[in-house]
Amino acid sequence: MSPRLVISILLILLLCSGCQRDNTPRYRIGFSQCTGNDDWRRNMLTEMKRELFYHPEMELLYRDAESDNKRQVQQIHELLAEKIDILLVSPNEAVPLAPAIAEVYNKGIPVIILDRKAATDSFTAYIGGDNYNIGKLAAEYIAGQLGGKGNIIEITGLRGSSPTVERHKGFLDALAHYPGLKLTATLEGGWEADKTRQSAINNKAAIHQADVVFAQNDVMAYSMYRYCRENGLQHIKFIGVDASPYPDAGIDLVSRGILSASLLYPSGGKEAISMAADILAGKKAARNTLLQTVLIDSSNVKLMRLQIDKIQAQHQEIEKQQSLLQEQRRLYQDQLHLLRIVATTLCVAFLLGIVLYFLLRTNRRINRQLKQQRDEILQQRDQLVEMTAKAQEATEAKFAFFTNISHEFRTPLTLIQAPLENLLTGRQLSSAQKDQLHLMQRNVTRLMRLVNQLLEFRRIESGKLQLKVSENELSAFVTDIMEAFRGIAMSKHIDFRLISRQPDITAWFDQRLFDRVLYNLLSNAFKFTPDYGKVHISLEKPEHSTAAVIRIEDDGAGMDETTLAHAFELFYQSRESGHKGTGIGLALTREIISLHHGTIEVQSHKGRGTAFTISLPCNSDAFAPEEILQDAESINIINDPLQRYLDEREHISGITTAATPVTEHAHSLLLIEDNPDLNHFLTDYLRGNYESFHASGGEEGLQLAFRHLPDLILCDIMLPGIDGIQVLHTLKKDIRTSHIPVILLSANSSEEQRIKGMQHQADAYISKPFNLKYLSETIASILSNRALLKDHYIAGPETRLNTHQSSKSDRQFVNSFTAIVEDNLGNDHFSVEDICQQLSVSKMQLYRKVRQLLDCNVNDYILDARVKKAKYLLANSSQSISEIAYACGFSSPAYFSTVFKARSKQTPKAFRNPTTKNSL
Repeated sequence: MSPRLVISILLILLLCSGCQRDNTPRYRIGFSQCTGNDDWRRNMLTEMKRELFYHPEMELLYRDAESDNKRQVQQIHELLAEKIDILLVSPNEAVPLAPAIAEVYNKGIPVIILDRKAATDSFTAYIGGDNYNIGKLAAEYIAGQLGGKGNIIEITGLRGSSPTVERHKGFLDALAHYPGLKLTATLEGGWEADKTRQSAINNKAAIHQADVVFAQNDVMAYSMYRYCRENGLQHIKFIGVDASPYPDAGIDLVSRGILSASLLYPSGGKEAISMAADILAGKKAARNTLLQTVLIDSSNVKLMRLQIDKIQAQHQEIEKQQSLLQEQRRLYQDQLHLLRIVATTLCVAFLLGIVLYFLLRTNRRINRQLKQQRDEILQQRDQLVEMTAKAQEATEAKFAFFTNISHEFRTPLTLIQAPLENLLTGRQLSSAQKDQLHLMQRNVTRLMRLVNQLLEFRRIESGKLQLKVSENELSAFVTDIMEAFRGIAMSKHIDFRLISRQPDITAWFDQRLFDRVLYNLLSNAFKFTPDYGKVHISLEKPEHSTAAVIRIEDDGAGMDETTLAHAFELFYQSRESGHKGTGIGLALTREIISLHHGTIEVQSHKGRGTAFTISLPCNSDAFAPEEILQDAESINIINDPLQRYLDEREHISGITTAATPVTEHAHSLLLIEDNPDLNHFLTDYLRGNYESFHASGGEEGLQLAFRHLPDLILCDIMLPGIDGIQVLHTLKKDIRTSHIPVILLSANSSEEQRIKGMQHQADAYISKPFNLKYLSETIASILSNRALLKDHYIAGPETRLNTHQSSKSDRQFVNSFTAIVEDNLGNDHFSVEDICQQLSVSKMQLYRKVRQLLDCNVNDYILDARVKKAKYLLANSSQSISEIAYACGFSSPAYFSTVFKARSKQTPKAFRNPTTKNSL
């Protein structure tokens, strides 16, 4: 037995020992009582609670509406919100309570109606006395007492309640058999003594003539008795209903001679709880349960009182036994819990002994394993030390090679730059030649700046860059650098200013290095700030601080959270930015600031600008003596990076984003390239042979592709926002552009990148740098091959368009016409009227235009297009012929087969399985 298994057994025992019998009620019974202010209603509640002793699984939630319909409806909704399992309700009135009772029943909750009925059939069961029989028995008793002759006054309960209606009806039906008995008045007592007394006061004359008063409950009967005795009416007899066994209630009043009789009206509380238990247990309950009644008068009142007293004594004894039983159950649970604790403790002690034994044995084994692992770790450590030393040597060798090759780049770049500058001084150059030479010069300068940044970064990393700091006045230093950017700020209408509220702020820094920091940050600010934006530089020295703060803020494009997190990482390039850099500038900036014992922070929000905050020490305490510039030393400050920046920015700011073709050409071409120099160079180069469009980003390129539907697309892979692969994927899955050949351009010549491009259905992949002649011939070859394939395999009507003689508007019409048809090939309700509506032409104009340009009928063109699509699906999909027929817009497979055979000289089945045809 393993220690893990022993511990698992121990936990199981502990959990079992903590388990106790759950006595929490599983069912909730909601009881809505119309009123609880009389003895009969209190007796009903007492019977319910008494019966609940035998059903500990049930909990009673009681609500008293106090004879208020609205309040009872609200209380029913409250009980429903408390997730009751069954509802017991004694409606105040039949009609107002019906919707609330139906709502509960319709939610799947059983409803038992007690005593009073409701005006709805949406209930599970009804329990109550036979009110009609009560009224009938009362009339028959009165007839026997009066000998069939006399005057009767009836006191009814609440108008609208079912007991009132049914007792009154039974009373009237029985009186109909005794013509000598007259019902002289029917007064409403509302089940209450005060209301009964008021009704008596309002009907004095009728009461003086009465021989018998029949009240529908004992409370109203006793109230009438007191009123009559107070007014000297001794001859009247009183009969009530309920016969409750309480003082001043029915049985007590009969035994005292106050009431002549009272009809027993069972409350049904015990029966309601018993039926609720059966329903919750899944048993079927009777829908209507009528409780029997009996008339109690002087002849049987003593016997009834004895029986009731005996029953109450039995119930009290039962309640006492229940209390003792609950106490015994609690004692049993405590003893059982104690027994479990003792048993668990013994088991734990035994198991702990076993665990201790296994732990000792396991500990010895683990110690042996640890010793073996320690020896292995020491051996691996020695190997890692040796490998680290070799890796360090390899890294140093790589850095040395990197530095040497960067130095080697400077010599050929210089040999390229010098002849270029010499050529640019020539006067016999054409404008196009000068533009190309300036393009070469800018890119040589860019390469030189990149090499210099790499060398500086390497010197900082290797610790070979020696600082020479001095105390400088920041405002003057920053102003000198800002002057060089004034021209760019004016040309782009940028608000470019220095903000400094504290004069003569000084800081310690190396001018030779720190100017690169400002050049870099300002170049980024101007690069990402649109026209009419702002670039502000703020200087301040916080009170009680030993550092000066420089803040460069713009309201340009800003950075997203991902780019912001990697802003200072070497060679990091954001895919979301509209401008791409080398990923060296900000990394070099941070390293230079760190050398100065300062800090740099960046805050940015996408679309709301960027702010760089630099802090520099205001004294020389942080610098070593050899890092401080002495008076005798001099330093050469080179500002050439600024001029390089100005050349590049001024050129970019002057580039236009569109070129309008002047000469009509047979083919159109779209170039998507984010590098402005390469974009415009290739556009100018290809414009002589093609109608050219160009875009600087993926989204713009897709818009131009869908708008112009060019014959061929050249697309760079590394694009801001949507890259070239995504552009290619979008073009190939759209039916409007899926036929257009796409040539991918990329500086990445790896096999993986080439394979990825071809997997997305690229027609060619050309790596940078490329031969212009090769590019031109590739374009011509693809267009020529596409034309041959189109003529040979498709021979569709659109190939009949004479592209050499047709105008640009004609080609646009054909493109729009074919796009509409292709978009609706699967629509069997597609018609010529739909094309006319989308092209905004009449049917006659459409027929003439198509006949002129395509030399075919519009309906024939649509059928040819559908057959062409069907051929493609038959050859390249696994759909059935019927599915292909419907997918191509044919109303039925039979019609599809007829059209296909007429235009292809073979059936769809034979076209899909040519071997079958040959075998035949």
